[in-house]
Amino acid sequence: MGPVDAGAGADSDAEAAGAGTTCPSSLCAPGHLLLGIVRPDGTVTALRPPLTVDADFAARASAPGLRPPEVRFRFAGPCVGAACGQWAEERCSLGDAVADAAREAGADAPGTPLPPCAVRPTCRWWQQGGPAVCQVCDRLVHTAAQAGV
Repeated sequence: MGPVDAGAGADSDAEAAGAGTTCPSSLCAPGHLLLGIVRPDGTVTALRPPLTVDADFAARASAPGLRPPEVRFRFAGPCVGAACGQWAEERCSLGDAVADAAREAGADAPGTPLPPCAVRPTCRWWQQGGPAVCQVCDRLVHTAAQAGV
């Protein structure tokens, strides 16, 4: 399973369905968590512990002439529920798609240890898809790099 473009809509007003829940594929914004760095092969190396994004980092990472920060890094922020373009039928449709693809790839084998994760207790995808999602999470990026960029 290669990198998945996990782009999600981002409105600042959280809906009740998303309150207290974390989106594991969010935008670079102050207050969000920098979870990892996207490697050249498209996988994500987790930062342990993750770092809180401040306004200075967000501005520098988004500077003109650079690839978007969501291509280079992985961020987590509040789930915005129905305000997100990925929200359908009172669920994160992207989280469901990731879980389905992970299960099809056999990522839900019993007894497989879960990788460390800073957001699992509040992760929307974990809540919806369970352990299978965690097994492929390091292969997901918010925004896929475009050829030549």
